[in-house]
Amino acid sequence: MLGFHSARAVVEHGRAAFFSTGSADLPLGRSAQLQAHDLVPQFGFVGDRYKEKRVLILGINPGNGPRDDVPTPADARMLPALEAFANAPTPERFARASSAYMAECQRWPVWTRHCKEVLGSGGLSFDQIAYSNCLPWRTDSESRFANEIALRATELYVEPLIAELKPKIVIALGKRAATMLTKHNHPSYESVVWNRAQAATPNVIAERAAAAARIFAVLSSGAH
Repeated sequence: MLGFHSARAVVEHGRAAFFSTGSADLPLGRSAQLQAHDLVPQFGFVGDRYKEKRVLILGINPGNGPRDDVPTPADARMLPALEAFANAPTPERFARASSAYMAECQRWPVWTRHCKEVLGSGGLSFDQIAYSNCLPWRTDSESRFANEIALRATELYVEPLIAELKPKIVIALGKRAATMLTKHNHPSYESVVWNRAQAATPNVIAERAAAAARIFAVLSSGAH
């Protein structure tokens, strides 16, 4: 199953391989249940029809979860399958974790604000893409984690994932995710940065329009 080998390697490396320790940069003051949730890596999903278009969308890292110390309904539905895979990384558990993630992420703000527009620019359906986080761990610093962590995440996860999925185009959601793509000009795929700024200024709108045009052009070409 596509994505399984990269995800299993992350589980085998453990969180401490990405951070100075396994508990570094974790959200503080959590209940025991939420602390356990924060230690579960989130890899995203690969759609059943991914090979038709080979589009990989890369976010930064998972949001750091609820602030009121109560699991969200989405976490309650999704995390048991993700935790089961983290505890025993088998292909069958990866498939269930991917399905659980895919079912929930369509409701998240990043999807309603950006990913639907990205998919529309390429005439894509949800099951034709893969989505993952460059850093598959929650952090207290959210997307502002240290550059050395970003470098380790690139080496330990982003590059192996790209090698496994062999995408035609990689779409980085924001400049932070783009910095974790070390092969912008790699001959095997195109890369596009999607401006995910909250304020839709004329400049932001223009950048998104240019990115959408590039995505459409790449997917309309016959090259792979």
